[in-house]
Amino acid sequence: MPLIALAALLPAAAAGSSGAGDGEVKPATVRVGVWINSIEKVDVPSQTFTIDFYIWFKYRDVEPNIEFMRGAPSRIELITKEVRGDENYLEYRVKGTYVGSLNFRNFPFDEHLLTVEIEDKQRGVSQLVFEPDLEESGFDPGLQVPGWDVKDFRCYVTEHVYPDENFSKFVFGVTVYRSKVSSFFKTIFPIVIITLISLLSFSISVKNFGQRIGICVTTLMSAVGYHLAALSGLPSLGYLTLFDRIMLVIYSLFLYNLIVSVQSMRLVEAGRVEEAEKFESKMQNLLPAVTIALFIPYVLVLGLI
Repeated sequence: MPLIALAALLPAAAAGSSGAGDGEVKPATVRVGVWINSIEKVDVPSQTFTIDFYIWFKYRDVEPNIEFMRGAPSRIELITKEVRGDENYLEYRVKGTYVGSLNFRNFPFDEHLLTVEIEDKQRGVSQLVFEPDLEESGFDPGLQVPGWDVKDFRCYVTEHVYPDENFSKFVFGVTVYRSKVSSFFKTIFPIVIITLISLLSFSISVKNFGQRIGICVTTLMSAVGYHLAALSGLPSLGYLTLFDRIMLVIYSLFLYNLIVSVQSMRLVEAGRVEEAEKFESKMQNLLPAVTIALFIPYVLVLGLI
């Protein structure tokens, strides 16, 4: 009899366990889509950008009550609020200024993902989750950002972790980048010319050491001024950009040139002109190797830090 009673209880227990699982409340799902109309301005020093876009929500039961993270809309206009089939449809047009996490480590060949982030104000992931509407989302084919080229569009959902509860976060944006050709000729090419002018001092006779040192000092001051001017449009950074690392190579080459010129001057003043010419010829032949030796630690190694 005890065995029969135990056998009778097992199905009931299994049914009770199954019922508890079926009773779990699933979070409401809200599909979110966006269409970017324009990005009017990317303010590099303040790391902000102004964007105009449509955003829509498709949901069944729970209407989202959203807030914008890392910025706020200056204008938000209700476009549509209606029922479409078995779901609700809510659409806004939004324009506002938002903060972008811009990374300038590869300046002047940098690219940045300009994103807008939204969350629900009250409901965590246990109550509401966003889902991207990838089929209809995107950006205007004629989208142009002054000073930048547009690379691609991104739209995804992640979780924002808080101490008490995680919240579903919808993120969208575009990647902007500087044209490599124009960036080279606008930023890198001028400093290359300044450096070549400085290195032309090797072609001046060692007897005219005064002119040689004058060229080294003048071009060095020009390089420093150009370096500061090129970075003046960037915010204060706690790391070295690619341009900074290239300038470290340039400064070291100026120092190399100045050391060679000073040593040649000392030999000439001592009456050892022939020895000075041989020394300078040797140092000039070593210049390509010195440039490569400087490029590896400054540009490649420091770029990994």
